[in-house]
Amino acid sequence: MRPIENSLKGMGGQIDLLNTLYGGSSMTRMQTEQESDRLVITLSAPGVGPDAFNVLIDGNKLVLYTLLQQKNSLEGQALAVPMFLRVIDIPDFVDAEHIEAVQEEGHVQILLPFKDGEHHQRRVEIQNLF
Repeated sequence: MRPIENSLKGMGGQIDLLNTLYGGSSMTRMQTEQESDRLVITLSAPGVGPDAFNVLIDGNKLVLYTLLQQKNSLEGQALAVPMFLRVIDIPDFVDAEHIEAVQEEGHVQILLPFKDGEHHQRRVEIQNLF
């Protein structure tokens, strides 16, 4: 490959990466729903492949992030740019040992099952002291 082609190819990758960083791709969207036996967190980012999503459990923390990978085939190096990061405390009523993540039609769902199949929820009335 001639030097000018090499330079243009490298600049093209950088421009594509900068375009993505500065508005060229959609932001990762996070939605949380409560079902009868679990919490469901859904992550989606149009135009982002499912391999960009990452789910880690670190102690009592759930770490969710997406990385944009930019590979430079000429130098064999890769650049990973974080697009999304959320650190969530895993509630006491969630069975952390059985948390799962599934890919489904362009999004990733993180399934957080309740311990013993139960989740106690009640509304606390606010007392007026005056």
